[in-house]
Amino acid sequence: MRLPLLFVLLLPVCLSSFAQTSEVRGRVVDANLKPVEFATVLLQNLNRSTFTDSAGYFFFRLARQYASPEINLKIAVIGKKTIEKTVQVSDAVSVFILEDESLTLAEVEINQVRKKQQSNSSIVFDRPALDQIQAFSLADVLNNLPGKKTLAPNLQSPQTITLRTEATGLQAMNNSFGTAIIVDDIQLSNNANMQNRSVGKFGVSGSEIGSQKYGTFDTPFSGLDIRDIPVDNIESIEVITGVASAKYGDLTSGAVIINRQAGKSPYQFSTRINGASTNLSLSKGYILGKKWGALNMSVNYLSSLDDPSDLTKKYTRVNSNAMWTSYLFKNFKNTLSVDYSSRFDDVRLDPDDDLLLKSFAKSRSYSISNRSSLNLKGNIAKRLDMSVGYSNAYSETYSQRRFNSSPLAIADKDTTNAIYEGYLIPGQYTSVEHIKGNPVNINGNISLANEVYTGKVLHQLSIGANIYYARNHGQGIIVDPTVPRWANRNYQNERPYSYESLPDIFNYGLYLQDNFKLKILHKDLTFNPGLRYDVQNGQANLQPRLNMSYTVNNKIELNAAYGISTKGPSLAHRYPSPVYVDIPIKSVSNGSVNESLALFYTDRILPDNGYLKSSQSNQLELGIRISEKYFSTSFFGYYKKDKDGFSTKENFKVYTLPEYTITTLTGGKPIATPNGNYFTRIATVNTVGNSTNSDNYGLEWSISSKKIKAIETSITLNNSINYSYFKLSEESMRQTNQAMIDAGKKAWIAIYAPTELVNWNLMSKVSTATHIPQLGFVINLLADISWMTRQKTNQATNRPIAWMDKDLNRYEIPVFDPQNEDYGHLEDKSNSDSEVSIPFPVANLSIRIAKEIRKKIRLSINANNFLNVKTRYYNTATQSVQTLSVPTSVGAELSIKF
Repeated sequence: MRLPLLFVLLLPVCLSSFAQTSEVRGRVVDANLKPVEFATVLLQNLNRSTFTDSAGYFFFRLARQYASPEINLKIAVIGKKTIEKTVQVSDAVSVFILEDESLTLAEVEINQVRKKQQSNSSIVFDRPALDQIQAFSLADVLNNLPGKKTLAPNLQSPQTITLRTEATGLQAMNNSFGTAIIVDDIQLSNNANMQNRSVGKFGVSGSEIGSQKYGTFDTPFSGLDIRDIPVDNIESIEVITGVASAKYGDLTSGAVIINRQAGKSPYQFSTRINGASTNLSLSKGYILGKKWGALNMSVNYLSSLDDPSDLTKKYTRVNSNAMWTSYLFKNFKNTLSVDYSSRFDDVRLDPDDDLLLKSFAKSRSYSISNRSSLNLKGNIAKRLDMSVGYSNAYSETYSQRRFNSSPLAIADKDTTNAIYEGYLIPGQYTSVEHIKGNPVNINGNISLANEVYTGKVLHQLSIGANIYYARNHGQGIIVDPTVPRWANRNYQNERPYSYESLPDIFNYGLYLQDNFKLKILHKDLTFNPGLRYDVQNGQANLQPRLNMSYTVNNKIELNAAYGISTKGPSLAHRYPSPVYVDIPIKSVSNGSVNESLALFYTDRILPDNGYLKSSQSNQLELGIRISEKYFSTSFFGYYKKDKDGFSTKENFKVYTLPEYTITTLTGGKPIATPNGNYFTRIATVNTVGNSTNSDNYGLEWSISSKKIKAIETSITLNNSINYSYFKLSEESMRQTNQAMIDAGKKAWIAIYAPTELVNWNLMSKVSTATHIPQLGFVINLLADISWMTRQKTNQATNRPIAWMDKDLNRYEIPVFDPQNEDYGHLEDKSNSDSEVSIPFPVANLSIRIAKEIRKKIRLSINANNFLNVKTRYYNTATQSVQTLSVPTSVGAELSIKF
């Protein structure tokens, strides 16, 4: 397949255009009629952008063939209310007035809005909506999406985002891993995260280091921890849950596109509290001069305790950013950003804890990125966009635990296929798990855009390329074999594993995107087709994508979209640590090291995951939008099939080893002599596979009223029903226990049909916003209503469908017989079909109140479950009382501009 050549051949066609042009001019001023410089002006009809000069002027050059008499403009600048307006194409200069963002404006949108931007069904949070949420992190914002629950800030455990799925476990990890977080055109990445233990020993989903009480703190094999992303300096967030345009690669689930503030702004200090969590931020935007543009600086600090009366568990975060936006040349805009961040999840040592439990996960990172946009006057292209981002981080994870047991026999040699003498360690020691990583990521993007006419049809073409680079040359897994945490588990022990010599990951993609309109029955039919070609893990993937819409009239629009997207494996998927199978041959001890002996056989297995495919998602979406005088509504339905997700695959290896006869010597080392007999052991070794699959269906209906003037209130209702069916594509296997093997049972390995999981959720989110402009006051009442939540497990893993003997020969079981002497012992009675659901609808009521004083001071409070409703029921299956309601939490925020 020579797809890159196709893109090269299409380049001259995509970048040819007509020479005759006309211009559209405008001027942007503030409420005092003073010019607004460096405002971004987007010509939405043609997806072109420019910026205002020091006098507030801007212009666009249009081809003479541009037939529409109207253009749609969007004008935005930090601290001002964004305006979207349709104007006539003429030689006159249109004047646009931008008002300061304030609760005293007649119209303020404090809820997220569904818009057609980078996809048909994007959900957008503008700055007023972000202010109203009073968010500690990006996680608090995304909890407002349809189907998500509005919760109090959870800062004590990692938070990742899943989109359009109700799946849990491995599939949820894959969904999150495939959700792109894009900040100022740079795609953040978790591809270099290797803060995990041995996959061979623990599998994919159980390899994180954590605390016995507080869980894990890292997110390898999953998405980014969005607790670490503050919201204070963000101007807007767009969430793509549908089909993303072809310019976005290395994703399967969707994208969260973040645009940070750039431009002149006053000092703004904000502080917020909720429970034992405190957040402080300070920002300022400086104007540097005509061409030198603006410099924005911000710093954010967060501290959170799990329990205000107990200092054991604490999470802290520091973020800082400097962003320089310059206009050094005509029609050229450049933004240079430098960021530093750190976070610390710390579980301190409790002096009263005999186990000496202690753990932490900390990281610090710096990044630098640059994006440039050049508007061109020639016929080759109308715009050139480039961006590149580099990040370098230090990650460290640590856990310890005190043991008090009998002496242990340990093997620690870095050898293979060898029998040698191990040694005994005292049973009283403090075990340590320790990983140090140095993840580095680079993302680069370049695109050319032009407008080409075929007859009277205008094509807005763009062609571009992306690169994704990841490496981790950290110290790696630090192991002291004399203080093991998981000694001889599954016949395995860990060894030190350095990341310093690991290969890097380099993926790249090319794309071609078009946007054009046709007239069907005198109405606009808009097409946005695209084609991506990605190379991930050395394998090529072709991804067609299409968003289209048909304008029935000025009130009704029909939408349809289809697309394929892929996500390549991370470094942790590709290069897990070697597996050391340590099988005890013989061990004798009388308490004296000099009179003890421990023989081991060690096999070193080097995983080769070069075969891994990219995970893939196929999504079909249909929708309709209706806009009436008093309300607007939208209805979207989707089907998304995820396949080849990353999973744990069980492998088995049989070892036939010699037996030894031990001769003890008084005061000396015992002598081991082969006696001619042999014994057999079987070891389970996990690898990474592509067996995770799910089918996801959903309906999303939203309706929003215009403000009812009599009560100054608007009402928004979001309803969603989501259904996910999850099943592994491979059978699951499990080794029987050693006692059965020693008893002479023929069946050593049980083979079970894949487990099936069905999750679905029916939920409504109601929001009323009462806004009184004269008082600068808004009160927002929210209700999350879970009508039905169900999780059903069709547990096919209790009775095997086949078995394997010691030579790994397979035998089918047509009908399972629990009395069968060969395999009857393989029945797992602990596993059975299960179904969990809420017995009745459950509602959670929240409130957010904000008051603005002279446009300078904003006081806000929020309360989750503010009526302190306690919803409980008696579960007859578990014979216990289940609590469905969330605890009441109250928070407050103070924001001052000066």
